[in-house]
Order: sequence, then structure tokens, then C-alpha cells
Amino acid sequence: MKRQGFSLLEVVIALAIMGMVMVAVMQTLDGTRLAVDTIHNIMETENTGPRVMAQIRQDLDAIAVNDVKDGRVMKGENQTLLGAQADRIDLITSRRGSLPMDLAGRRNEVIFAPMTEVGYRMRQNPRSRDFLELYRREDAMVDDEPFRDGSYTLLYDRVVSLDIRYLDHPDVTPNWVDDWDSEMRDGLPFAIDIFLEIEVQPRRSLESLGILGANRSRLEFAEVFHMPERKRWTFRNRLRPGLTMENPGQTGDGANPNGTEGATDGLENGLPGASESTGDFADSARGSGG
Repeated sequence: MKRQGFSLLEVVIALAIMGMVMVAVMQTLDGTRLAVDTIHNIMETENTGPRVMAQIRQDLDAIAVNDVKDGRVMKGENQTLLGAQADRIDLITSRRGSLPMDLAGRRNEVIFAPMTEVGYRMRQNPRSRDFLELYRREDAMVDDEPFRDGSYTLLYDRVVSLDIRYLDHPDVTPNWVDDWDSEMRDGLPFAIDIFLEIEVQPRRSLESLGILGANRSRLEFAEVFHMPERKRWTFRNRLRPGLTMENPGQTGDGANPNGTEGATDGLENGLPGASESTGDFADSARGSGG
């Protein structure tokens, strides 16, 4: 009986086809891995720092300025940790709290505070002495110690430094200071300079070296926040919510017969037009536990 089998040429052709299929599969898998690594690096590079800076900016935007007790609304301290800038800032905001209030079971629904104490703190990363951790402090309502206590949320654990400076008034050669106490200075700063340096953990690959800086690890972010003059004026004069000063050029419906808004004209001339209705609960919140 005659036996049949594969010839050497057929075996070689089959192995060649299998090899090409395996190469194509491996190239697809490797390309997918590189794409995932690059997307991860870009997300880390583009999102981490801007997210932290946006959080700080949103809190500064909502700083409470109406009828603040003793002017204790913001305090910034220059601090160092492990030889790096690790500044601290605390403030009272009129933002809705992000954490539910503890009402000791008196209500069934979830309640969020209309005012919050907010702060930013740095501490050493317990897993690496090369980095610091940045935390955001939040305490519901306002108590007798607005710059202490509260719940802490970790924002990022690979911070190199956080440097915050303050400017009292604009000048040709600005004189930035490292500390600010609104109670002692009886005012808010004209501008706040924030410098944040972090280090991300990129997934390195040769193919992603030139893609949007995808392999950068040390990143720096800087922003100058300008305090609105309306807020500074309202804070200096301790206005209560809804308090306005009559403007002789203002008619009953609030419109200026000359075609300009009385509130705007009053502010530009150094007089209050219409104060911002922030901090409506300042009186009821003061003295309550944070």
C-alpha cells in the first residue's frame, strides 16, 4: 500500500504562512500596546496639573467676601518640606460643599453646606521621600477656627513643589510676598501667583518619544489669579448680602437715564453699585461646628 504525506516544500510553505500570520498578530498587539501607553502618557501630562490648578482657581473664584467676621477669610503661609516649597493656603468660600453634612440623623435627606472652609496642605509621600502629597481640606460651614480641621482629599501624590505668592497692588516692579493674612492686612491680594511642579509616571516607548511630549515626566504649571476688584472692595467695606448704596443717577428700575448701568458706574467711581449675593448664610453659619 502506497503511503501519502506532505512534501518538504508543502511543510515549508505552511510554516511560512503561519510565521506571517504570527508576525501580523504580534505587530497588531504591539501597536495596540504602544497606543495605550501613549494615550496614558498624554492623559497624565495634560490632565493632572491642569486639574489641580483648576480646583485651586475655582476655590479662589468663590472666596466669601460679604460681612466676614474680623476679616478672617484667607490665610496663606510660606512653608518648606524636604527642602522644597510646600506652601499652605486656607480660605472661606461660598461654594456648595462637595461632602454631605453630618446632621446627627436629624434629617433623612443629604444636605450640602452653602459655605465651606477650604485649605490646601502638603505632606511627605510615605512611599517615596522624593515627592510630596497635596491634599485639599474641606470643612462644612464656618466655625471659630476657619483655617483648621475638616476632611482631607488627596489630589496628587507625586508633587515636587507648590509655591504661592501674593501681590498687594500692581506696580511696574511687582513686590510679591510669600505670606498673606486677610485679617492682619485688612484686605485681599490684588493677584495670587501659583507655581506647581509635579512628576508623572510615563510609560516609555520609542515610538511615542516625539508625540506631544508623551514621555515627559517633570511638569511645571504656573498661573496668576487676579482677584476681582469688586470682591476686594466688598471685603474692605464689609458689605452685607444685598446691601446697596443709592445712586443719584439711578431710576426706580435700576437703569441709568444716561444709558449706563448705575451699578457699574458706582463701582468705577469707588462707590458700591450692587454687591454680590454671596455668603447669604454667613450669619447663620458663623459659630456652627465645621
